[in-house]
Amino acid sequence: MQDNDIRNNILDINSRWDGAFNAKQPAAVAALYDDAATVLPAGAAQVSGGQAILQFWTDTIALGIIDHKIELLEAGVDGNLAFQRGLWSAAMVDAQGQRQTFSGNLHVLYRRQADGSWKALTHIWN
Repeated sequence: MQDNDIRNNILDINSRWDGAFNAKQPAAVAALYDDAATVLPAGAAQVSGGQAILQFWTDTIALGIIDHKIELLEAGVDGNLAFQRGLWSAAMVDAQGQRQTFSGNLHVLYRRQADGSWKALTHIWN
């Protein structure tokens, strides 16, 4: 697979991830993770496995986070593993109606699935 192909695949995954998150669809977000995936949230405990990841995103979306966006900076592939290095941003509106924005770095390791698609195996951000 060419780097351009994996880049296009990851751009598509990012679009679907942001779309599902911003539409408040945690099951659609969780479906983008490998069955053996681990999410490593900044400053919090690691979350592993499908049910735990679904619950994590359900709880996170319920916090009222809006306008999530992933920006791809670099992508690469080696066999059945691929990676993404990028940036993320999002916002919240506080009780006084003030919009607060936050952002950081992210890294995602993907594993090719039996059907040829890619799903996140590890996802970490700060």
